Formats: sequence, structure tokens, C-alpha cells
Amino acid sequence: MAKFLKIPLSGVANTPYQLVGIESIVTVVPGDAAGANLTTAVTIQTGKPAGAATITFTANAAPVTAGDLLKAFNDAIAANPGGIVSTVVGPVTVAQAPAAQSGTQGRQLITVKQVNALFTAVAIA
Repeated sequence: MAKFLKIPLSGVANTPYQLVGIESIVTVVPGDAAGANLTTAVTIQTGKPAGAATITFTANAAPVTAGDLLKAFNDAIAANPGGIVSTVVGPVTVAQAPAAQSGTQGRQLITVKQVNALFTAVAIA
């Protein structure tokens, strides 16, 4: 049975998500196929079937920590040892911030909501 990596897409016409067969992935590298955009793009290099392809995903914003975009893809691949589909969750681009308090007292008011990167483009070559 095939195992897939599911990458949700936002704003891509007629494509709510892209599926990539995990067994066809040779490597995942930061940046686009030209080696640019290291913080906002990830390229999956496939080796199967014959006529290997590169699939580049572009995020709408850079994550808080360098390398988190690549880590999101690698974590989704590693988290699916026996499952069917593993979904890539975009890394945090804006961290949530609680209101300042003079001690922990029950619920904390969040003044800045956490924002995760959205994948806004996919290119297959």
C-alpha cells in the first residue's frame, strides 16, 4: 500500500493539496531548484519512477527559526512509519505571545496569535 506526504496549499487554483509518494522521495533540501530562497522554499527530489522530478514548495513567509521549513517536511516523513498519509504543517512564522502577568494565575490572555506558514506555490519539474 502506498504511503503519501500531503502538503496543504493555499491560493493555488484547483489544488487544495499536493500528494507526494514517500517511497519516491530521495531527499528533501532547503530552497528552490536553483538553491535560492533557503528560508521560504523546500525542494523534494524524487527518484521513482524513471524520469525523476523535483517538486518545489514555496511558503508565504519565513519561519521564526532558520531550518524550520525543512524540518517540517522531514518530521512529516519520519512520523509516518506505517501510516497512509502524513500531513506537513507549516512552521511558526509569528510566535504566540501571552499578556504580561505578575505570576501564573489560571488562564492567560494571548495578545498575539500564533501564525504558521502557508504553502502558496508548488512547481514540479
